[in-house]
Amino acid sequence: MRPASVVYWLRFSLAILVGFASHYLKISEARFGEFALYAGIGLAIIFYAISVGLVRYLFRYGEAELKGKNRYITLGGGTFIVVWIMVAVLLNTIGK
Repeated sequence: MRPASVVYWLRFSLAILVGFASHYLKISEARFGEFALYAGIGLAIIFYAISVGLVRYLFRYGEAELKGKNRYITLGGGTFIVVWIMVAVLLNTIGK
């Protein structure tokens, strides 16, 4: 599998994991109050930072493998955000 595909599918999988984590930690519940949005975004940022570390230091993908500067950070970012929100909304809708 190409390095870009590995990064994409890693971020896709982690986005699903973050969506489930947001639901099972009950981040949208009243105990977080007005900070629920920030808690959810913070959780997503932590998981995305973990994915950047995995790509950069565990898989050792850099400019040459991903064909661009800082692609280990940006590749799959939009997919991560969209899938995370879709999974979180779906689970919160089903769970209520």
